[in-house]
Amino acid sequence: MSRRISNNRTPLPALSLPPGALPPQDQGYEYDVELDPPAVEPIEHKIRLDFMAGGRIRRKDLLSEYNPWTYDPDAPDADPWASSGQRKPLGLTYAEVSCRQAIDEESEYFKKYEKEATVEDAPAFLAHRIRKAQEQPNPAHAIADERERRVSWYRKLIPGMTLYHVLKRSTFGSLILNGPSKTVDDYLRRNSFIGMVVVDDDVDPSRYAADLDLPEQFVIAESALSNSATDVAPQIEEFGIELPAPLLVGQYASGSRYPFLPWGDGLVCSCPYKHDKPWRVLCKHELLAAIVAGHDKSIFLPKTDGLEVPHRARRFVSPDIAASHSSR
Repeated sequence: MSRRISNNRTPLPALSLPPGALPPQDQGYEYDVELDPPAVEPIEHKIRLDFMAGGRIRRKDLLSEYNPWTYDPDAPDADPWASSGQRKPLGLTYAEVSCRQAIDEESEYFKKYEKEATVEDAPAFLAHRIRKAQEQPNPAHAIADERERRVSWYRKLIPGMTLYHVLKRSTFGSLILNGPSKTVDDYLRRNSFIGMVVVDDDVDPSRYAADLDLPEQFVIAESALSNSATDVAPQIEEFGIELPAPLLVGQYASGSRYPFLPWGDGLVCSCPYKHDKPWRVLCKHELLAAIVAGHDKSIFLPKTDGLEVPHRARRFVSPDIAASHSSR
């Protein structure tokens, strides 16, 4: 059952939160690995916190040439920053440490896979995979395969095939100024986070705005958002959010506009890069959001323009993980 968040002091519609967008410790939380969109894994929250702690990223520290599909974590030149002599972004250094720590932290789930109490504490997707392995004719072999798969995610798919790719001049660099950026505020000269009401395509945004006495420019039909332009990017209803919905919409230097969707005790960007591969833990828009939030020393994204959407529509990182994680 959806939970509705409303504010009687504003004319905005309520924000409907599906069970998967509630904190895991909430009594109303429910998540079905096979039916729901991918969860925001603990490592995703930690990586966001790492880039929040790492601060501004200079354009000259981004990679100019890099092919993520050829990445081999065991190759002597696996680190493209070391081989190019460039300074590695501090947030990336923190994120790589978090990935290595996650491998060690999750080892207990595989050692004690027969104990349901241990499996219950694992991240939702991992717990699901362990239970599937338990059902195999040779559970120990299946668990070993799953362990190898998980380690590969932390050693290869996350750093080399996602984070390094995002940290290219043609990727994250497309959002920031060509010249030197002296402060994080420079990022917001070309990008903004706008509070908007998103309505169904059969609703006239102008009439809806007039009926609720809202500024017309901050009411938008979902089809006018960039996630509607491709089948890879999700529609808002796929995350169980009912329209009309007050959401934070990222408007970027490229002209694209992607709403941030409340999910997994945080937010998820609705761009196609993030959703084309379920193992991708970060996109360039989420990286930008993390750096901006870190500058504000807040787990909430700022509203740089538009309507006062609910705080839940701006909460970027899980409060519980933010309280326990230390970037180093």
